[in-house]
Amino acid sequence: MLASFLMAGVLAGFLAGMFGIGGGAIVIPILAHVYVSAGMDATESIRLAFGTSLATMAFTGLSSFLSHRKKENVDYHWLQKMALPAGIGAMVGGVIALRVPGSWLALGLALMLGYFGVKLLIQKSEHVHPWPWLESYGHAAGFFSGLTYSLAGMGGASVITFYVTKVGVPLKKAIGTATGVILPISVGAIIGFGLTAGTPHGWRWGYIDLAALLPLAACSLFASKLGVRAAHALPTSVLRKCFGLFMFLLAGKTLVNALT
Repeated sequence: MLASFLMAGVLAGFLAGMFGIGGGAIVIPILAHVYVSAGMDATESIRLAFGTSLATMAFTGLSSFLSHRKKENVDYHWLQKMALPAGIGAMVGGVIALRVPGSWLALGLALMLGYFGVKLLIQKSEHVHPWPWLESYGHAAGFFSGLTYSLAGMGGASVITFYVTKVGVPLKKAIGTATGVILPISVGAIIGFGLTAGTPHGWRWGYIDLAALLPLAACSLFASKLGVRAAHALPTSVLRKCFGLFMFLLAGKTLVNALT
């Protein structure tokens, strides 16, 4: 069990630093498998995996953000505009996650991520054609990213990265900005998921497994720094293709989750 937590933390941390994501696509399946193997009910295991994954993001997000900030890869205008709405969206999503089926949202998110991924993969020019009309929807984009992360468990930070690039921010700086939004998303989700299952007991607070959170956080803190170095070292064209492929695969994973 501990080995699974450590492996999930390393993978999630590296991807968080490299692509500006939270790592839920890695952490949630591993945690859910561990909990089911231990005899936990399948529905309960998914909820616990969701909450724990979102709490882990606080550590990966902060570590990645600080590393990107040192390399001046953060756009503070958009970070300030989206951080608070993202946290509120995550808190709202955490509170209603047990009451509203997330399958339709996951399906819509999968289609959107797939579209984003294909756009990045087929883009040939280094110049990104911005969509000026999107600039008025920064608060809405932040809220939506937090809401989707709590309800679908993944994809929210990728939405932030794509959105920020479409308003004219370079890809590397967009990735760094997304890592800054991850922290308020995680804090909002911790509050939301922590309030959904009563008072703390044992090593759990609501749907957050503290026994899993500790090794996940420790490994992700270390690995996220390596991911930031990789993102900084790669040419923008290569990083864009890698990120597009990741988004496309994430769309497939989200779609499978929505249909099963």
